[in-house]
Amino acid sequence: MPRSERLPAVRIVCAAFLSLLLTGSVALPASAQTIRVQNGAVVEVNNGGVWDLQGGTMDFGPAGASTRLREEQAGRVTGGRLTATRDFGSPSQANPAGLGVVLSAAPDVGEITVIRGHTAQTASNGNVSIERYYDISVAQNNAGLDATLTVGYADAELNGIAESDLELFRSTDDGATWTEEGADSRDPQFNTVTLSGVERFSRWTLGSSSSPLPVELASFEAAKAQAGGTGEEAVQLTWTTAAEQNNAGFEVQRRIFDASAPGARRAEETGSWRRVGFRESTAAGGTTTEAQSYRFTDEALPYAADTLAYRLRQVDTDGSATLTDPVRVARGAVSSLQLKETYPNPARRRVTVRYAIPGEEAASDVTLSLYNVLGQRVRTAVTQTEAGRHEVQVPTHDLASGVYFLRLQAAEQIRTQKLTVVR
Repeated sequence: MPRSERLPAVRIVCAAFLSLLLTGSVALPASAQTIRVQNGAVVEVNNGGVWDLQGGTMDFGPAGASTRLREEQAGRVTGGRLTATRDFGSPSQANPAGLGVVLSAAPDVGEITVIRGHTAQTASNGNVSIERYYDISVAQNNAGLDATLTVGYADAELNGIAESDLELFRSTDDGATWTEEGADSRDPQFNTVTLSGVERFSRWTLGSSSSPLPVELASFEAAKAQAGGTGEEAVQLTWTTAAEQNNAGFEVQRRIFDASAPGARRAEETGSWRRVGFRESTAAGGTTTEAQSYRFTDEALPYAADTLAYRLRQVDTDGSATLTDPVRVARGAVSSLQLKETYPNPARRRVTVRYAIPGEEAASDVTLSLYNVLGQRVRTAVTQTEAGRHEVQVPTHDLASGVYFLRLQAAEQIRTQKLTVVR
């Protein structure tokens, strides 16, 4: 079959005695169609021939079918998906429909469905796999298999990865996260990589041991908490990894997230991410195939922030790093009029004043003033403010040494703090 225009556009059905042969050419079916191979037929592509499915599917049938694919002498099918279901019971060197993945397992796994795709799997740090992957699912006993898996590939699918670096990677969430599983042996002559001790079947691909697909977080969450011993607000971060490869640890970064912040807080809100802590990897040498859990409590919150964003900067032992997507935590509305402890106290040039106004008080006149011991007002720092948490700087450089009182008044409520000014 020398030219693609001679191929049926949608469906190919071969009788039991017929083989479909593509030799030394490129065949192109109609885009995104399904080609069903039936009645024990063999699809053979050899001598450098390439059958590009253009996003379509080549279906080799259900469990009882005997149809199969034969790719020889650099011939290959690409550009779409190949699928087959077979029932091997306890498979031993089983290669379902000749799709290029060989399985052995002692338990009876029932029907095995194999989907072969030809899209490179890309990780969050830009590392990529070869241009082939396998989705393998079994009907039963898909746990504790102790199976052996051999994955085949074509030289044209290597995607720039050296064959000597090839090893197996596993994903249990359709390629969102990956675990580096390794390799027991590589055979560049027959284009295969083999791994034993496989516990379960899922999605598998081949990547590079020198540029591995990173392990992303299994979970990352933020929640309101209390600082130990003080009762002040805090944020607790928890995260879990499914596995780790050369992980030095996690730098915790924080940023104020409040798009409605008025002028005085706008610079903070739009500022850069700030490091607030670091957690070293709990895995020996930074590498493990076991899940690891981490916790970090941020006790020094920016007082004026209503919502905070956090992210992790995962750092490898070689210094390279990957950033996670941020998570956000809202601190909630202010429930009472508050005048927090002022600092520094004693003060010389200025003091930082933190205060909070509940929603029902914001509609009334709100003032923050400074008085001397004679009850004389020497400075008005704030008049008429909005609800929420606030932080302001009050200058004291022109005041005489002595004792003063900060007074926050909203409607009938008053809060005061003692302040000492020194020269």
